Amino acid sequence: MDNRRIIKIVPTDDAFPISWNIGIRCNYDCMYCPTRLHDATSKHDSLESLQNYWKSILEKTQKENRKYKLSYTGGEVTVNKNFKPFMIWLNENYRNEISSIVIVTNGSASLKYYADLLKYIDNITFSLHSEHVDEKKFFNTILTLSKTVPKTKFIHVSIMDEYWNQDRIKHYARILSDNNISYSINAIDYSMQNRKDVIFKGKLNLEIPRPFVL
Repeated sequence: MDNRRIIKIVPTDDAFPISWNIGIRCNYDCMYCPTRLHDATSKHDSLESLQNYWKSILEKTQKENRKYKLSYTGGEVTVNKNFKPFMIWLNENYRNEISSIVIVTNGSASLKYYADLLKYIDNITFSLHSEHVDEKKFFNTILTLSKTVPKTKFIHVSIMDEYWNQDRIKHYARILSDNNISYSINAIDYSMQNRKDVIFKGKLNLEIPRPFVL
């Protein structure tokens, strides 16, 4: 019988983790996302506001004497035009205080936007929502970035496990697996849904090649 006991639990990463929701404004309206987590009308924070929030965080936590692991989510972070300038500002002024910057995005911004953004952040998680996604654009972005950005950057795809999209989810997983891209299939809590119907606003390309050809 194994009599070993847990004596102590210590973090493997000494960074100070901060999960930062920069607002609920989003360009998507997924049926399983409650209205308290997204809307199309909330005002974006200004660059000055984002900078002041960060300075306030520093003031209240720097006594910890640890670097920061920053994770940004929304809403959708890329719809705020001040988000990328804020990332640039953080890098220019506080990179020594930050161990990593991670963002979660729905992948709707341009390939150029993400390629530029990856100069200033470390990890991107792309969430795949079939109601709105332009599949060809989404996978072109993911696969181009995976082939062109430095290996020090990490790209992950979070596939939403939508009940109406099961066949295509398997297709998405094969594309990502064939191209050695990290992915997960995420369970959905439908109890929070804001409507019952599924409305496809994106573009579903039924002929996505495997492996994807750029």
